[in-house]
Amino acid sequence: MHKVVPFPDNDERHVQLGQASLRAGEFSQAVAHFQAAYRDQHTFAVNRQMIEAMLHAGQASEAVPYAEEFIEGYARTLTDGLLYGQLLIESHRFLAAQEWLVNLQDLAHSPEDQARLAELTDVFTNQQERYLAANQAGQAALIKQFAGLAGVNTMEQTMRINQLAQLPVPTFDQIAPRLMIDEFISQGLRNTVALHYVTLRETAPRRLLWFDDVITFTPNAVGNPFDNPVADAWQRAVTAAENDNPEQALILDQELHLYMLLLFPRLTDVVADPAAWAQVVSARIADPAAPITAAPKIKRWLTRLDDALNALNQ
Repeated sequence: MHKVVPFPDNDERHVQLGQASLRAGEFSQAVAHFQAAYRDQHTFAVNRQMIEAMLHAGQASEAVPYAEEFIEGYARTLTDGLLYGQLLIESHRFLAAQEWLVNLQDLAHSPEDQARLAELTDVFTNQQERYLAANQAGQAALIKQFAGLAGVNTMEQTMRINQLAQLPVPTFDQIAPRLMIDEFISQGLRNTVALHYVTLRETAPRRLLWFDDVITFTPNAVGNPFDNPVADAWQRAVTAAENDNPEQALILDQELHLYMLLLFPRLTDVVADPAAWAQVVSARIADPAAPITAAPKIKRWLTRLDDALNALNQ
């Protein structure tokens, strides 16, 4: 039995002891030290070491929320990206893991990097196959639940669709096509499903009900809806509000993401003046204390959005 090191008061000492525990294979002890340091030393460096210790300690699911704070947005090396990918795989968030592995292709430049990514991709494939084999009844029940999603309220629809990233990819492929053309699913949620295919860089054409029209799109040919002139102009508006009104900035940021989803896939074709569009959107947030995310407001929001798009097209 290994002796448990008592926690000191000094955060830097926690980091040092965490590193020593990690090297010694005392992973649970390392997690405890890094978590103690992370409460005050809320940095990428501590976060990175903490989630590595949590992975080795068999706490992958618990580590994912911590990893999302930093690595998902700040992974600048393939090593960091592979760590996050392994967390997603070990916590059985298979669709999210596949999306992340696709994203990591942009960081795998050398033959060695590509080999490391291929190795983790093999791990993903094997883990997903084992999971599917062991959970056939559960996956069949999930597919049945999603088939009846149009009959539940918008809040329930949103909750379920937000869980798609945790599904195995084959299960997602059975569920998603129907959701994207279901008239009883809100436009924003249909787009959320479609965006998974965009992130996966799918090459097969897909169908999406866009308000009253069914459009066919090729996911890997769709530009990133969060990386375009409209998003850039909106982000400048968020940044400008952060100093004077942080609460308003947070709401603007939330609405940015909602707009990106609602405007997909014809975003840059519709909006000719991104800066003016961002200004119009900011002005239309009538109640800063109540972001337009509640179910009753979404329908009214969709109507106003369609009117605004029609006006821009004239």
